[in-house]
Amino acid sequence: MQIFYLDSYLEVIVLENNKETLLFSTTIHSTIIITFSRQLLELYQTGKKLILDTFGNANVYTFKKAGNNVIITNFSVFSNSEEWQYTFEFNAFMKAYTKGLRQHLQNLIGKDANIVKRPDFILLKERLKGLEEVVYGK
Repeated sequence: MQIFYLDSYLEVIVLENNKETLLFSTTIHSTIIITFSRQLLELYQTGKKLILDTFGNANVYTFKKAGNNVIITNFSVFSNSEEWQYTFEFNAFMKAYTKGLRQHLQNLIGKDANIVKRPDFILLKERLKGLEEVVYGK
């Protein structure tokens, strides 16, 4: 059995008689990035408070647009209290996130050129395009 992990996905492959069979895969890392990218676009469009599901993390992250700012709050379920809250200029935050996402995707391609065929990578590219349209007016 072989296990391949490349940042955005995990594959467990059985190698038997020189034949590879995909046992299972998960894209939870990409799922979080895909969801967060979609939520940023939604926050931009609606201004509605959003909660990021971190898939098992005991913290709850909320994003709220207030004027030209985004307020990000980390609430700990364990301590039942707010861990921290940050305020950023919304457009600068979107621009920095978009730049980081673009770099992340380029890094993934550099590690495995075939990743561009994976559904999670395709969704990430679509989200990046949507973010770039907002940030750069493309």
